[in-house]
Amino acid sequence: MLHQKKTKFKHLLCATLLTLLVSIPSYATWSIIAVNRTTGEIGIVGASCTFDVSGIASIVPGKGAIVVQAGSNYYARMKGVELMESDASLKAILEAMSSKEFKPERQQYGLIQLNNDNAPLVFSGQQISDWSGSKIGDDFAVLGNILVDEKVIDNAFEAFNNAKDKLLAERLMLALRAGEIAGGDKRCGMQYARSAFISVYSPKDGAILRLSVQGIPKGGKPAVTLLNRQFENWKVHRSKNDRHSLNQNAIRSFNGNHIPKAKMDAFIKHQMDSLNIPGLSIAFINDNKIIYHDVLGVKNIETREKVDFTTMFDAASMSKTVFSFYVMKLVDEGLLDLDAPLYQYMEYPDIASDERYKKITARMALSHTSGFPNWRFINDEGYFDPDNALTINFDPGTGFLYSGEGYKYLALVIAHLKGITKNELQDLIKKEVFDPLDMNHSSYVWNDHIEKHRANGHYQGKLNSGYAINAKNPDFIAAGSLQTDSKAYANFLIGIMTDKLLSEKSYHEFLKIQSIAPAEPAYDEPSYNYGLGIVVEASDYGTNYSHGGENFSHTCRYMFNKEQSVGYVFFTNSEHKMAFDKNLIAFLLRQ
Repeated sequence: MLHQKKTKFKHLLCATLLTLLVSIPSYATWSIIAVNRTTGEIGIVGASCTFDVSGIASIVPGKGAIVVQAGSNYYARMKGVELMESDASLKAILEAMSSKEFKPERQQYGLIQLNNDNAPLVFSGQQISDWSGSKIGDDFAVLGNILVDEKVIDNAFEAFNNAKDKLLAERLMLALRAGEIAGGDKRCGMQYARSAFISVYSPKDGAILRLSVQGIPKGGKPAVTLLNRQFENWKVHRSKNDRHSLNQNAIRSFNGNHIPKAKMDAFIKHQMDSLNIPGLSIAFINDNKIIYHDVLGVKNIETREKVDFTTMFDAASMSKTVFSFYVMKLVDEGLLDLDAPLYQYMEYPDIASDERYKKITARMALSHTSGFPNWRFINDEGYFDPDNALTINFDPGTGFLYSGEGYKYLALVIAHLKGITKNELQDLIKKEVFDPLDMNHSSYVWNDHIEKHRANGHYQGKLNSGYAINAKNPDFIAAGSLQTDSKAYANFLIGIMTDKLLSEKSYHEFLKIQSIAPAEPAYDEPSYNYGLGIVVEASDYGTNYSHGGENFSHTCRYMFNKEQSVGYVFFTNSEHKMAFDKNLIAFLLRQ
């Protein structure tokens, strides 16, 4: 039911009109309350041998649900609604509803919240009629009284719990029917119940599915069976509507699944809340177009300044893909040969003491086979050491070692060939890549726009600058200084997916497997294939291309599939890239 917070008077009026209530006790028997924390849906079903059971339930959209049955005290339920709207905890709500004025000994309560990973709460007063009891899951609860026996609760619980692949409304209906089959309300005999209802709030369109059967004469047809017929008709009508609007209102995933955009909204919000992600910029690509783009949260947890569509994020190591793409343009232009030793273009004093560096090529630098460490200033113990010398860990081209230093050397070579400073490479990349691909204010070098619009980094819930560039460290870093946003980066990915700007030969080199990263069990890192600045992974749906970025307090990732013409990219100002991405992929593939 639609429940809106206005003035206190209006709040109570809305609750009175829209929370499925009646003014007389319902003495309900069995009900199920549930939420889907991925989609944001909230639902309740119930059945009883009374004239109308629907008065037991209240849904507070975006918050949760409350059932008050047995004595079915209306005022206890309204107290719970008021507190749930104000974001009180379940424990506090139940405590308030247990006040003596509500005669709790005659009540049976069920409470659940959407944005709270805690299990629902159930309370059964000592004076309610047998058989009575409840069973609680992570995101649902089954409760009842005046039942044939405990099988009503057990069967309903199992039916709901075993249907995790179905929509919330279907799970609720299955559970209600399972309770009927087990015997239902003991007062109704083989009729099981005289009234029944189902109500589901969906964030997709702000509407509620509300179906009910009431006032069936004793000895008549079972109410739950009749309700199920209504429900099946609703499903047919809903299916027709969904097919009609699917292309406009859904995101196609890698495996062909279609995820309603409202479900994606709810999923992202839940992930941000549960993972404590301050701010996020995210975009999805279908058929070489951005079909979903959103920004959420705050740039800074202390100032609470909102993330908006001008907010910039740190791309960290996703900078490597863009830089590699630019290098391939230079290869197309004939300025650079992928397999020519870089020292032939420019000697490198930083490693001149080790002659092996003269074997390093652009291909090796971009595919992490140069032998250079990630960063020279991180010593063997993993600590920062600004005086640490650059080294080569193996003969170039014979192994894999993820290396920002290789990108640094290649950037210096290109600047030398162009006769410019390293920071001036930003101007060339802007002209050759950013402008043609509509990448807005993207930049490898700190500037006034970034100063004004960049999100602040966070780590473990606190502000933290991490390793991202800033006003005090503003310079070009090929492997990690790109500042951008999800829409701009999605436009770049679309450029790759549609073969823009590069020759066919360069795309082949760019996207083919060049090296293999060994697994690192100590860090729970599997082996992976690497192209030129991009990860290449076979899947059941074709080849996926991806890369992540992590500068301690700024993390991000993208993945796309040219064969399926789908992809996504997101940026966060937190350390939670891995958890968010893992959950996102699971969500995309299971729908």
